[in-house]
Amino acid sequence: MQNKKILRLLITTLILLCFVFTLTGCKDKDKGKEEKTTTPATTIEQVTEEDTTKASAEESTTKGGGSGGSGGSGGGSQSSGDKTQATTKAPATTTAAKSTSYYAPQVLSNAASGAAVQSLSDGTQVDYSNASSGYVMLKYSGAHSNVRLQVTTPDGATPVYPIFSTGWEAIPLTNGNGTYTLRVLANDGGNSYTVVGSVEVPASLSYSTAAFYRPNIFCNYDSGTSCVNYAAELTRGCDTEVAKIEAIYNYVVGNFKYDYGKASSVATSAYIPNLNSVWSSKSGICFDYASTMAAMLRTQGLPTKVCVGYVNGSTYHAWISVYVQGTGWVNGIIQFNGNTWKLMDPTFASTGGKKYDWSQKGSYSVMYNY
Repeated sequence: MQNKKILRLLITTLILLCFVFTLTGCKDKDKGKEEKTTTPATTIEQVTEEDTTKASAEESTTKGGGSGGSGGSGGGSQSSGDKTQATTKAPATTTAAKSTSYYAPQVLSNAASGAAVQSLSDGTQVDYSNASSGYVMLKYSGAHSNVRLQVTTPDGATPVYPIFSTGWEAIPLTNGNGTYTLRVLANDGGNSYTVVGSVEVPASLSYSTAAFYRPNIFCNYDSGTSCVNYAAELTRGCDTEVAKIEAIYNYVVGNFKYDYGKASSVATSAYIPNLNSVWSSKSGICFDYASTMAAMLRTQGLPTKVCVGYVNGSTYHAWISVYVQGTGWVNGIIQFNGNTWKLMDPTFASTGGKKYDWSQKGSYSVMYNY
């Protein structure tokens, strides 16, 4: 009996010890869980405290009033912005940068080099040393004050150039290979002229567009001419010929005004455009428009003709024709990007005049190219 009591006491004691151990283990487990969650809870608490401290400081500053409050608030916003900027990466840029290519003016110079020269009876000299480049140089030395130079081209055209100076003038050879006859004409009064000297010049051009790359008496420019230098700025980033033509053409059309007073006071055949004066005033007659635009295009590597003739059979007029690689001479309507471009006539385009269609025979009749 005594032994049974002792056995029961031992079993009870063991049960109590197991219960105590189990209870202690559960508490330790809960404690471990609590320790594991303490760190993030503390982090959140720190962030909240920091924001609260900032808010309190800003509130305190704002209560102080005046510009100081705005300054404090602004500083807080800037700090927040800086933090965001520091942790946020900018997205990768995939758009190609626009071309910034700069095309410096290509100004070809003319020279009387003396390798091939003929003299007229009145002392006038014709230097054709560079005839292969599309020009000859003429220096008038006679006594007449009103002088013209008539050139008979290989195909029979007879352009006339007024000679206003006693220095060297560049005369273009615009009608291909063959013999050009130059006649110096002196005015006898009114419209009467006498031939005071003539010379024949053989020409074998190095390339067909040679005459339309450089300056001449009717399209006279150099590296200091305003329109030439501005053309280089206009065509910055224009990496195709059509883009260059479009930039220059649109500028002239959009910024020049026709000078009706000048048109009524000058005779085109005896008038020489002064490109710097025309550029300064942004006005002129058709000859000014065409010559200015030709200078801008030529110095951007685009052969350009100054065309003179008749529009619609009766109006004496000047316009331009541009040579585009793969297309040839663009005399009127040009296609680009599937759209019809304007007529290559800066005068009519700028004045809002009728746009003549080159498909109509006789609308534009070219007499001379310069």
